[in-house]
Amino acid sequence: MTPPDQSASSLIQECIRIKLEQLRLANSQSNLFSSSPCPFDLSNVFNRSSSSASFTASKKSTNQYYLVSKYFTSPTNIIPLIYEQQVMLECLYTKDSIAYGTVRVHNRAYEKRVFARISENDWKTFEDIYGWHSMNYPNDNTDAFTFGLHLKTYDDNTKVPKQINFAICLQINNQELWDNNLGWNYILDILER
Repeated sequence: MTPPDQSASSLIQECIRIKLEQLRLANSQSNLFSSSPCPFDLSNVFNRSSSSASFTASKKSTNQYYLVSKYFTSPTNIIPLIYEQQVMLECLYTKDSIAYGTVRVHNRAYEKRVFARISENDWKTFEDIYGWHSMNYPNDNTDAFTFGLHLKTYDDNTKVPKQINFAICLQINNQELWDNNLGWNYILDILER
């Protein structure tokens, strides 16, 4: 539980500390997979044809895109909210075409999975990106999971979406518990450089 005398600036500092630790873990995690494609790379997720699993090669675009989270703010006094909702997006960090999220969950059972369900076409299709366990908080009986999302490279023939919608899911004890930003979904805007 957050002590009552803890200021908003110390909460922000704690979130930044957590983000830096998550990025360090993410970098070490991605180094483990450097010989194979990054497990969080979305470069081939959304351009699959419904009739075929093949991909069409085309000329890369000269345009560059990056991700921005305009509307997310890290929640304050998060522990009571986690106990109530069981799962919550705690931090969201974007840098260029990469977004990392930290999800806090109530540690009700040892076996659990956390994923971000993402869509760039208003939920006509979606993809799940599984997070990895990154931290345990024994004092408040919560765990942190981290997920990473790499924006795909768009070619000149592809219509570039304006945003990516996502929600967070905790699978535990044969249940799915969701954090969908109180029904509004979380949003990452895709902007051109």
